[in-house]
Amino acid sequence: MSQQAPPETVKPADEVSEPASGSRSGLSTAKDRLKGFTNTAALPAIAWSVISCVSVILVTVALVCVILLPTLLFSGERPASIKGYLDAITWGWLLINGVPPKLGSATITLIPWGLAIIPWALLFRAGRSFSLRIDQGARWRVIGGVIMVMIYVGVIVAAAHFTTSVNVSFGAGWALIVSVAMGASAVTVGILRGAGVQLGTTIPTLAIFVLRRGFSAVAALMGIAAITLALRLLVNFGGAMDLFVGLNPGWSGILALLALTIGYLPVLLVWSAAYVVGAGFNIGPDVMVSPFIPVTAPTQLPPFPPLVAIPETAGALVWLLPVLVIVIGVLWGIGISKGLGKESAMIRMVIGFGVAFVAAVVFYGLALISLGNLGDVRLVSLGPDPLLSASLLWILLSVGIAPASGLPAKTFMRKRQAKIVIVPDAEPEEAHRGHE
Repeated sequence: MSQQAPPETVKPADEVSEPASGSRSGLSTAKDRLKGFTNTAALPAIAWSVISCVSVILVTVALVCVILLPTLLFSGERPASIKGYLDAITWGWLLINGVPPKLGSATITLIPWGLAIIPWALLFRAGRSFSLRIDQGARWRVIGGVIMVMIYVGVIVAAAHFTTSVNVSFGAGWALIVSVAMGASAVTVGILRGAGVQLGTTIPTLAIFVLRRGFSAVAALMGIAAITLALRLLVNFGGAMDLFVGLNPGWSGILALLALTIGYLPVLLVWSAAYVVGAGFNIGPDVMVSPFIPVTAPTQLPPFPPLVAIPETAGALVWLLPVLVIVIGVLWGIGISKGLGKESAMIRMVIGFGVAFVAAVVFYGLALISLGNLGDVRLVSLGPDPLLSASLLWILLSVGIAPASGLPAKTFMRKRQAKIVIVPDAEPEEAHRGHE
Protein backbone atom coordinates (compact mmCIF):
# COMPACT_ATOMS: atom_id res chain seq x y z
CA MET A 1 0.00 0.00 0.00
CA SER A 2 1.62 3.20 -1.09
CA GLN A 3 1.50 6.44 0.89
CA GLN A 4 0.82 9.72 -0.80
CA ALA A 5 3.69 12.18 -0.67
CA PRO A 6 3.01 15.26 1.42
CA PRO A 7 2.24 18.34 -0.57
CA GLU A 8 5.06 20.81 -1.14
CA THR A 9 4.99 23.74 1.17
CA VAL A 10 5.32 27.05 -0.48
CA LYS A 11 7.72 29.46 1.30
CA PRO A 12 6.50 32.91 2.03
CA ALA A 13 7.71 35.70 -0.15
CA ASP A 14 9.70 37.34 2.64
CA GLU A 15 11.62 34.12 3.28
CA VAL A 16 12.34 33.65 -0.42
CA SER A 17 13.92 37.09 -0.62
CA GLU A 18 15.94 36.67 2.57
CA PRO A 19 19.38 36.67 0.87
CA ALA A 20 18.52 39.81 -1.08
CA SER A 21 17.23 41.52 2.00
CA GLY A 22 20.39 40.51 3.89
CA SER A 23 22.59 42.09 1.26
CA ARG A 24 20.45 45.20 1.30
CA SER A 25 20.66 45.42 5.06
CA GLY A 26 24.45 45.06 4.87
CA LEU A 27 24.61 47.79 2.26
CA SER A 28 22.42 50.04 4.35
CA THR A 29 24.58 49.35 7.39
CA ALA A 30 27.69 50.33 5.43
CA LYS A 31 25.96 53.49 4.26
CA ASP A 32 24.97 54.30 7.81
CA ARG A 33 28.53 53.79 8.99
CA LEU A 34 29.88 55.93 6.18
CA LYS A 35 27.31 58.60 6.95
CA GLY A 36 28.19 58.45 10.63
CA PHE A 37 31.87 58.67 9.75
CA THR A 38 31.30 61.78 7.67
CA ASN A 39 29.06 63.34 10.29
CA THR A 40 31.62 62.92 13.08
CA ALA A 41 34.90 64.78 13.51
CA ALA A 42 36.90 62.07 11.72
CA LEU A 43 36.66 63.42 8.18
CA PRO A 44 37.31 67.09 9.09
CA ALA A 45 40.23 66.07 11.31
CA ILE A 46 41.87 63.97 8.62
CA ALA A 47 41.18 66.51 5.88
CA TRP A 48 42.48 69.53 7.81
CA SER A 49 45.56 67.66 9.03
CA VAL A 50 46.49 66.71 5.46
CA ILE A 51 45.77 70.21 4.14
CA SER A 52 47.78 71.86 6.93
CA CYS A 53 50.85 69.68 6.47
CA VAL A 54 50.81 69.87 2.67
CA SER A 55 50.50 73.67 2.84
CA VAL A 56 53.62 73.86 5.01
CA ILE A 57 55.54 71.73 2.51
CA LEU A 58 54.38 73.85 -0.43
CA VAL A 59 55.26 77.13 1.30
CA THR A 60 58.79 75.96 2.15
CA VAL A 61 59.30 74.65 -1.40
CA ALA A 62 58.16 78.02 -2.78
CA LEU A 63 60.59 79.80 -0.45
CA VAL A 64 63.46 77.62 -1.67
CA CYS A 65 62.49 78.34 -5.28
CA VAL A 66 62.58 82.08 -4.62
CA ILE A 67 66.08 81.76 -3.14
CA LEU A 68 67.64 79.30 -5.59
CA LEU A 69 66.00 79.87 -8.97
CA PRO A 70 67.67 83.24 -9.66
CA THR A 71 71.05 81.67 -8.92
CA LEU A 72 70.31 78.62 -11.05
CA LEU A 73 68.95 80.59 -13.98
CA PHE A 74 71.54 83.37 -14.17
CA SER A 75 74.71 81.68 -12.96
CA GLY A 76 77.43 80.42 -15.27
CA GLU A 77 76.76 76.73 -14.57
CA ARG A 78 73.09 76.04 -15.22
CA PRO A 79 71.54 72.61 -14.74
CA ALA A 80 71.46 70.66 -18.00
CA SER A 81 67.90 69.38 -17.61
CA ILE A 82 64.69 69.84 -15.67
CA LYS A 83 65.79 67.05 -13.35
CA GLY A 84 68.82 69.14 -12.44
CA TYR A 85 66.57 72.02 -11.37
CA LEU A 86 64.33 69.66 -9.40
CA ASP A 87 67.33 68.08 -7.69
CA ALA A 88 68.75 71.48 -6.72
CA ILE A 89 65.41 72.64 -5.31
CA THR A 90 65.02 69.38 -3.39
CA TRP A 91 68.52 69.72 -1.97
CA GLY A 92 67.75 73.25 -0.85
CA TRP A 93 64.43 72.13 0.64
CA LEU A 94 66.09 69.32 2.61
CA LEU A 95 68.78 71.72 3.77
CA ILE A 96 66.25 74.29 4.98
CA ASN A 97 64.58 71.50 6.96
CA GLY A 98 67.84 70.74 8.75
CA VAL A 99 68.86 67.53 6.94
CA PRO A 100 72.67 67.38 6.59
CA PRO A 101 73.93 66.71 3.04
CA LYS A 102 76.69 64.36 2.04
CA LEU A 103 79.23 65.69 -0.46
CA GLY A 104 81.01 62.71 -1.96
CA SER A 105 82.24 60.70 1.02
CA ALA A 106 82.08 63.59 3.50
CA THR A 107 78.90 64.33 5.45
CA ILE A 108 78.31 67.95 6.37
CA THR A 109 76.83 68.06 9.85
CA LEU A 110 77.28 71.76 10.59
CA ILE A 111 73.88 72.79 9.29
CA PRO A 112 72.55 76.35 9.15
CA TRP A 113 69.82 75.42 11.61
CA GLY A 114 68.76 79.02 11.76
CA LEU A 115 66.90 78.27 8.51
CA ALA A 116 65.16 75.32 10.19
CA ILE A 117 63.30 77.85 12.34
CA ILE A 118 61.18 78.68 9.28
CA PRO A 119 59.61 75.22 8.74
CA TRP A 120 59.38 74.72 12.52
CA ALA A 121 57.40 77.94 12.88
CA LEU A 122 55.17 76.99 9.94
CA LEU A 123 54.50 73.54 11.43
CA PHE A 124 53.74 75.15 14.78
CA ARG A 125 51.26 77.50 13.17
CA ALA A 126 49.71 74.65 11.19
CA GLY A 127 49.26 72.60 14.36
CA ARG A 128 47.74 75.55 16.17
CA SER A 129 45.30 76.30 13.33
CA PHE A 130 44.33 72.65 13.11
CA SER A 131 43.68 72.50 16.85
CA LEU A 132 41.49 75.60 16.70
CA ARG A 133 39.40 74.11 13.88
CA ILE A 134 38.87 70.72 15.54
CA ASP A 135 36.94 71.05 18.79
CA GLN A 136 35.37 67.57 19.06
CA GLY A 137 37.76 66.27 21.68
CA ALA A 138 41.40 65.50 22.33
CA ARG A 139 41.32 62.18 20.47
CA TRP A 140 40.89 63.71 17.03
CA ARG A 141 43.52 66.34 17.78
CA VAL A 142 45.99 63.57 18.58
CA ILE A 143 45.05 61.60 15.45
CA GLY A 144 45.35 64.69 13.26
CA GLY A 145 48.70 65.60 14.79
CA VAL A 146 50.03 62.09 14.16
CA ILE A 147 48.88 62.30 10.54
CA MET A 148 50.64 65.64 10.08
CA VAL A 149 53.91 64.32 11.52
CA MET A 150 53.73 61.14 9.44
CA ILE A 151 53.18 63.07 6.21
CA TYR A 152 56.02 65.49 6.98
CA VAL A 153 58.44 62.72 7.98
CA GLY A 154 57.46 60.57 5.01
CA VAL A 155 58.05 63.35 2.49
CA ILE A 156 61.41 64.27 4.05
CA VAL A 157 62.66 60.67 4.11
CA ALA A 158 61.41 59.98 0.59
CA ALA A 159 63.09 63.11 -0.78
CA ALA A 160 66.36 62.21 0.94
CA HIS A 161 66.20 58.64 -0.37
CA PHE A 162 65.33 59.28 -4.00
CA THR A 163 67.24 62.54 -4.57
CA THR A 164 70.84 61.44 -4.94
CA SER A 165 73.67 62.08 -7.35
CA VAL A 166 77.36 61.38 -7.62
CA ASN A 167 78.34 64.52 -5.71
CA VAL A 168 75.37 65.27 -3.42
CA SER A 169 73.29 62.84 -1.37
CA PHE A 170 71.32 62.78 1.87
CA GLY A 171 71.25 60.03 4.46
CA ALA A 172 67.81 58.58 5.14
CA GLY A 173 68.74 57.99 8.78
CA TRP A 174 69.64 61.64 9.37
CA ALA A 175 66.49 62.69 7.53
CA LEU A 176 64.35 60.48 9.76
CA ILE A 177 65.91 61.75 13.00
CA VAL A 178 65.75 65.44 12.07
CA SER A 179 62.23 65.33 10.62
CA VAL A 180 60.79 63.42 13.58
CA ALA A 181 62.39 65.84 16.05
CA MET A 182 61.20 68.93 14.17
CA GLY A 183 57.76 67.68 13.19
CA ALA A 184 56.81 66.14 16.53
CA SER A 185 57.98 69.11 18.60
CA ALA A 186 56.44 71.82 16.41
CA VAL A 187 53.08 70.10 15.83
CA THR A 188 52.72 69.07 19.48
CA VAL A 189 53.42 72.55 20.80
CA GLY A 190 51.10 74.08 18.21
CA ILE A 191 48.22 71.72 19.01
CA LEU A 192 48.61 72.28 22.74
CA ARG A 193 48.69 76.04 22.19
CA GLY A 194 45.60 75.93 20.01
CA ALA A 195 43.73 73.74 22.49
CA GLY A 196 44.43 76.24 25.26
CA VAL A 197 46.35 73.72 27.37
CA GLN A 198 48.32 75.51 30.05
CA LEU A 199 51.26 73.33 30.97
CA GLY A 200 52.10 75.66 33.81
CA THR A 201 49.05 74.49 35.75
CA THR A 202 50.39 70.92 35.90
CA ILE A 203 53.99 71.83 36.79
CA PRO A 204 54.86 72.80 40.37
CA THR A 205 55.34 76.51 40.94
CA LEU A 206 58.90 76.08 42.21
CA ALA A 207 59.87 74.10 39.09
CA ILE A 208 58.47 76.87 36.86
CA PHE A 209 60.42 79.42 38.92
CA VAL A 210 63.67 77.50 38.35
CA LEU A 211 63.03 76.75 34.66
CA ARG A 212 62.15 80.33 33.76
CA ARG A 213 65.23 81.76 35.40
CA GLY A 214 67.45 79.09 33.88
CA PHE A 215 66.22 79.84 30.36
CA SER A 216 66.40 83.59 30.96
CA ALA A 217 70.02 83.25 32.11
CA VAL A 218 70.88 81.58 28.80
CA ALA A 219 68.98 84.34 26.98
CA ALA A 220 71.07 86.96 28.81
CA LEU A 221 74.26 85.10 27.86
CA MET A 222 73.16 84.98 24.22
CA GLY A 223 72.49 88.72 24.38
CA ILE A 224 76.06 89.37 25.53
CA ALA A 225 77.30 87.00 22.81
CA ALA A 226 75.29 88.90 20.19
CA ILE A 227 76.83 92.20 21.28
CA THR A 228 80.30 90.66 21.18
CA LEU A 229 79.68 89.21 17.71
CA ALA A 230 78.29 92.52 16.42
CA LEU A 231 81.35 94.40 17.68
CA ARG A 232 83.67 91.92 16.00
CA LEU A 233 81.79 92.31 12.71
CA LEU A 234 81.94 96.09 12.96
CA VAL A 235 85.68 96.03 13.62
CA ASN A 236 86.28 93.68 10.67
CA PHE A 237 83.65 95.16 8.38
CA GLY A 238 86.26 96.08 5.78
CA GLY A 239 87.56 92.52 5.62
CA ALA A 240 84.03 91.17 5.25
CA MET A 241 83.33 93.54 2.34
CA ASP A 242 86.61 92.59 0.64
CA LEU A 243 85.69 88.92 0.94
CA PHE A 244 82.20 89.60 -0.42
CA VAL A 245 83.59 91.50 -3.41
CA GLY A 246 86.09 88.69 -4.00
CA LEU A 247 83.29 86.16 -4.16
CA ASN A 248 81.56 88.26 -6.84
CA PRO A 249 78.21 86.56 -6.24
CA GLY A 250 76.24 88.86 -8.52
CA TRP A 251 72.73 89.97 -7.78
CA SER A 252 71.42 86.41 -8.21
CA GLY A 253 73.80 84.97 -5.61
CA ILE A 254 73.08 87.62 -2.99
CA LEU A 255 69.89 85.82 -1.93
CA ALA A 256 71.72 82.53 -1.44
CA LEU A 257 74.50 84.24 0.52
CA LEU A 258 71.95 86.09 2.65
CA ALA A 259 70.10 82.82 3.35
CA LEU A 260 73.33 81.14 4.48
CA THR A 261 74.17 84.11 6.68
CA ILE A 262 70.77 83.96 8.38
CA GLY A 263 71.05 80.21 8.72
CA TYR A 264 74.48 80.26 10.34
CA LEU A 265 73.82 83.28 12.55
CA PRO A 266 72.50 81.18 15.51
CA VAL A 267 75.53 78.89 15.15
CA LEU A 268 77.89 81.88 15.34
CA LEU A 269 75.97 83.20 18.35
CA VAL A 270 76.51 79.94 20.22
CA TRP A 271 80.20 80.01 19.29
CA SER A 272 80.41 83.56 20.60
CA ALA A 273 78.66 82.53 23.84
CA ALA A 274 81.13 79.68 24.31
CA TYR A 275 83.92 82.23 23.79
CA VAL A 276 82.39 84.48 26.44
CA VAL A 277 82.22 81.73 29.08
CA GLY A 278 85.89 80.91 28.39
CA ALA A 279 85.46 77.53 26.70
CA GLY A 280 86.14 78.81 23.20
CA PHE A 281 85.54 76.71 20.10
CA ASN A 282 87.47 74.53 17.68
CA ILE A 283 88.20 75.18 14.02
CA GLY A 284 89.48 71.88 12.78
CA PRO A 285 91.21 69.19 14.82
CA ASP A 286 94.23 71.27 15.90
CA VAL A 287 93.00 74.88 16.04
CA MET A 288 91.44 76.33 19.19
CA VAL A 289 89.94 79.83 19.49
CA SER A 290 89.80 80.91 23.13
CA PRO A 291 90.03 84.18 25.08
CA PHE A 292 92.97 82.66 26.98
CA ILE A 293 95.01 81.84 23.84
CA PRO A 294 96.88 85.00 22.74
CA VAL A 295 97.30 84.04 19.07
CA THR A 296 95.09 81.62 17.14
CA ALA A 297 96.91 79.22 14.85
CA PRO A 298 96.32 80.13 11.19
CA THR A 299 93.90 77.96 9.25
CA GLN A 300 92.12 78.21 5.94
CA LEU A 301 88.42 78.98 6.37
CA PRO A 302 85.70 78.88 3.72
CA PRO A 303 85.16 82.21 1.91
CA PHE A 304 82.15 83.14 4.01
CA PRO A 305 82.02 86.84 5.08
CA PRO A 306 80.61 86.36 8.64
CA LEU A 307 83.61 84.17 9.51
CA VAL A 308 85.80 87.28 9.65
CA ALA A 309 84.34 87.80 13.13
CA ILE A 310 86.45 84.90 14.45
CA PRO A 311 89.17 86.55 16.56
CA GLU A 312 92.78 85.89 15.61
CA THR A 313 94.29 87.36 18.78
CA ALA A 314 93.14 87.77 22.38
CA GLY A 315 94.26 90.58 24.70
CA ALA A 316 94.11 91.02 28.45
CA LEU A 317 90.69 92.69 28.36
CA VAL A 318 89.17 89.63 26.70
CA TRP A 319 90.05 87.63 29.80
CA LEU A 320 87.39 89.61 31.64
CA LEU A 321 84.56 88.22 29.48
CA PRO A 322 83.79 85.33 31.90
CA VAL A 323 83.28 87.95 34.61
CA LEU A 324 80.16 89.06 32.74
CA VAL A 325 78.70 85.58 33.30
CA ILE A 326 79.36 85.96 37.02
CA VAL A 327 77.55 89.30 36.90
CA ILE A 328 74.56 87.54 35.34
CA GLY A 329 74.67 85.08 38.23
CA VAL A 330 74.73 87.90 40.79
CA LEU A 331 71.72 89.59 39.21
CA TRP A 332 69.79 86.32 39.08
CA GLY A 333 70.76 85.58 42.66
CA ILE A 334 69.35 88.93 43.75
CA GLY A 335 66.12 88.06 41.96
CA ILE A 336 65.97 84.71 43.81
CA SER A 337 66.56 86.44 47.15
CA LYS A 338 63.76 88.91 46.49
CA GLY A 339 61.36 86.38 45.05
CA LEU A 340 61.84 83.80 47.80
CA GLY A 341 62.44 86.09 50.74
CA LYS A 342 60.47 83.85 53.15
CA GLU A 343 62.68 80.83 52.50
CA SER A 344 65.88 80.11 54.39
CA ALA A 345 69.26 81.06 52.98
CA MET A 346 70.20 77.43 52.38
CA ILE A 347 67.05 76.74 50.34
CA ARG A 348 67.62 79.86 48.25
CA MET A 349 71.19 78.80 47.54
CA VAL A 350 70.09 75.31 46.50
CA ILE A 351 67.49 76.84 44.17
CA GLY A 352 70.24 79.09 42.77
CA PHE A 353 72.37 76.05 41.98
CA GLY A 354 69.30 74.52 40.30
CA VAL A 355 68.85 77.61 38.12
CA ALA A 356 72.51 77.43 37.08
CA PHE A 357 72.14 73.72 36.31
CA VAL A 358 69.08 74.32 34.09
CA ALA A 359 71.00 77.04 32.21
CA ALA A 360 73.94 74.67 31.75
CA VAL A 361 71.70 71.91 30.36
CA VAL A 362 70.07 74.30 27.89
CA PHE A 363 73.44 75.63 26.75
CA TYR A 364 74.73 72.06 26.39
CA GLY A 365 71.96 71.38 23.89
CA LEU A 366 72.69 74.57 21.96
CA ALA A 367 76.41 73.77 21.82
CA LEU A 368 75.67 70.21 20.71
CA ILE A 369 73.65 71.27 17.68
CA SER A 370 76.26 73.92 16.84
CA LEU A 371 79.03 71.33 16.58
CA GLY A 372 79.79 69.66 13.27
CA ASN A 373 81.99 69.59 10.22
CA LEU A 374 82.02 70.94 6.68
CA GLY A 375 83.33 67.82 5.00
CA ASP A 376 86.94 68.90 4.67
CA VAL A 377 89.57 67.16 6.82
CA ARG A 378 90.75 70.57 8.03
CA LEU A 379 87.19 71.58 8.95
CA VAL A 380 86.02 68.76 11.19
CA SER A 381 84.69 69.22 14.74
CA LEU A 382 83.85 72.87 14.20
CA GLY A 383 82.30 74.50 17.24
CA PRO A 384 82.51 74.43 21.04
CA ASP A 385 82.94 71.43 23.30
CA PRO A 386 79.40 70.99 24.70
CA LEU A 387 80.42 69.47 28.04
CA LEU A 388 83.20 71.98 28.71
CA SER A 389 81.01 74.95 27.75
CA ALA A 390 78.10 73.79 29.91
CA SER A 391 80.37 73.04 32.88
CA LEU A 392 82.03 76.46 32.78
CA LEU A 393 78.65 78.16 32.49
CA TRP A 394 77.35 76.24 35.52
CA ILE A 395 80.45 77.13 37.58
CA LEU A 396 80.44 80.82 36.66
CA LEU A 397 76.72 81.25 37.26
CA SER A 398 76.96 79.40 40.58
CA VAL A 399 79.80 81.66 41.72
CA GLY A 400 77.52 84.65 41.23
CA ILE A 401 74.18 83.13 42.25
CA ALA A 402 75.19 81.34 45.45
CA PRO A 403 76.31 84.33 47.60
CA ALA A 404 73.70 86.74 46.20
CA SER A 405 70.78 84.36 46.74
CA GLY A 406 71.96 83.52 50.25
CA LEU A 407 71.77 87.13 51.43
CA PRO A 408 68.46 88.35 52.87
CA ALA A 409 66.19 90.32 50.56
CA LYS A 410 66.42 93.48 52.69
CA THR A 411 70.10 93.70 51.73
CA PHE A 412 69.10 94.76 48.22
CA MET A 413 66.26 97.07 49.18
CA ARG A 414 67.04 100.73 49.81
CA LYS A 415 65.11 102.66 52.42
CA ARG A 416 64.05 105.82 50.69
CA GLN A 417 63.68 108.86 52.91
CA ALA A 418 61.05 111.44 52.11
CA LYS A 419 62.59 114.49 50.47
CA ILE A 420 59.56 116.74 51.13
CA VAL A 421 58.15 116.97 54.65
CA ILE A 422 54.60 118.23 54.89
CA VAL A 423 53.96 120.02 58.21
CA PRO A 424 50.33 119.72 59.27
CA ASP A 425 48.46 122.94 59.86
CA ALA A 426 48.07 123.96 63.50
CA GLU A 427 44.67 123.76 65.15
CA PRO A 428 42.74 127.02 65.38
CA GLU A 429 42.84 127.02 69.21
CA GLU A 430 46.63 126.41 69.26
CA ALA A 431 47.12 129.18 66.73
CA HIS A 432 45.01 131.57 68.86
CA ARG A 433 47.04 130.70 71.96
CA GLY A 434 50.21 131.38 70.05
CA HIS A 435 49.00 134.89 69.22
CA GLU A 436 48.21 135.50 72.86
